[in-house]
Amino acid sequence: MPDSGEETELPLTFTPLGTALGARVTGLDVTNISTEDARVLYENWLKYHVLVVPGPIISEDQLVDFGRCFGALENARRQSVLALRPEIMVISNIRENGETVGALPDGELSFHFDRLHQKVPNKAGVLHAMEIPDAGGDTWFANMSLAYDTLPEATKARLEGLTALNTYEYGQTHSANKKLDADAPTAVHPVVRTVPETGRKALFICRLMTDRILELPEAESRALLDELCDHAESQRFVYAHQWTPGDILIWDNRCTIHARTDFDGRQRRLMKRVTVGDDTPPVH
Repeated sequence: MPDSGEETELPLTFTPLGTALGARVTGLDVTNISTEDARVLYENWLKYHVLVVPGPIISEDQLVDFGRCFGALENARRQSVLALRPEIMVISNIRENGETVGALPDGELSFHFDRLHQKVPNKAGVLHAMEIPDAGGDTWFANMSLAYDTLPEATKARLEGLTALNTYEYGQTHSANKKLDADAPTAVHPVVRTVPETGRKALFICRLMTDRILELPEAESRALLDELCDHAESQRFVYAHQWTPGDILIWDNRCTIHARTDFDGRQRRLMKRVTVGDDTPPVH
């Protein structure tokens, strides 16, 4: 048949990135996201927990529009000279006049939930890669719903009703380095939480921020937390993302933890981020 000259809009496709979690999105025009696109993105984000949209590099306005497909956005806790919009958080090791222009500048970062130390952790995080080092600086994600599902039934029963104290010192990348003062933010959350839209349960503890399980003696709490973290960080639950400039990645902060691998601090790494807020605290 002759070409009518009209462009046919291709449907969004979601290709799994592995058996644990994650899908690559194709067919999305990030400069013109329709209401239907947003609905399909949200539906598949709930299914896969992590979505990756490959390049190109987009504007801050377009990044904000993408983030809003998943909920209301928060303003960045720390503003940067490299960002124009208040919603944009810069994560970078770039320094100007000896001072970092972004947050979490260098090195390895332990597995964590964002803002687990606050009363209402955020719903999702979106990262957009602008500059990346030649090697390293990868972001790993672990599926905490799958980690919970595969626990022995006796362990699941043991976790019923348990809560944990979570603390954090801003800028620290390993729990052993935390030095908490009297004003440090703290929050108590269930050790197992439920994702509202799906009803799935997920482990809600992490190595970086969870200090202890309140209902257990200290030694028993430490042993159980180590057991749960070792289990959740197993490779069978992990997707490791190697960044390409232009990548947009969104993760569900309610049921995935993430970590960053080390990289050469002499090479520039620049990511822009928006944060999708939540309005209700986690429940079991």
